[in-house]
Amino acid sequence: MARRRRGSTFGDLIAVSMKMPLWANVFAAVSVFVALRYYGGSEAPWMTKPNVPHDLADLGHAAGGQILRTIGYLGQFVLPPIFILGGLLGTINRRTNAKKFNRISFASDPGAAIRSLTWHEFERMTGEAFRRQGYSVKQTKKGPDGGIDLVLNRQSELFLVQCKQWKAQRVSVQIVRELYGVMAAQGAAGGFVVTSGAFTAEAKKFSQGTNIQLVDGIKLTRWFAELADAK
Repeated sequence: MARRRRGSTFGDLIAVSMKMPLWANVFAAVSVFVALRYYGGSEAPWMTKPNVPHDLADLGHAAGGQILRTIGYLGQFVLPPIFILGGLLGTINRRTNAKKFNRISFASDPGAAIRSLTWHEFERMTGEAFRRQGYSVKQTKKGPDGGIDLVLNRQSELFLVQCKQWKAQRVSVQIVRELYGVMAAQGAAGGFVVTSGAFTAEAKKFSQGTNIQLVDGIKLTRWFAELADAK
């Protein structure tokens, strides 16, 4: 599995805030602003007259305090907008996924609608199906080349998901074995392999007696129908 690239601090904050509801982001933005305004002040520290210590031994301490106040002053204008932006993006993303999921659920042929999805759309819609079943869903940063696509959490338990948007090819036992190995390494409570198609007989046999659930196109279509009215 490819190594995940380290993201920027800005990107990490946006990613975290997108998972939070909008009200929580507004609360966080206000709290951060008030705290940093109290510490950094309402005026730029470099615009105020510095308090030069008489004892040169305290000069380093004073300079450090000035730097921290400057960071606090600037942070009150930078951090709160990040929370608000992340909250808005997360809300839009969740509503977009929910609307698309419902359109597929109420389509005249939901199975065909699922099979017509791109691999990225298939992952997002699969994640929405798990979200409606009570899981906390995180989509990993990877392409359609393999590996874990979704990381689920429910009641402090970890679950891993591989999504295979394969229309003509059956999912082989190798895919199921790979997931089983990753689950063991990460201590996952269970796992899912989800496809719009079908599984080979060997894959079905291997999954028996394990904590891996195989979700084929028929079962996935049934999920869409059953979860259409779920929030």
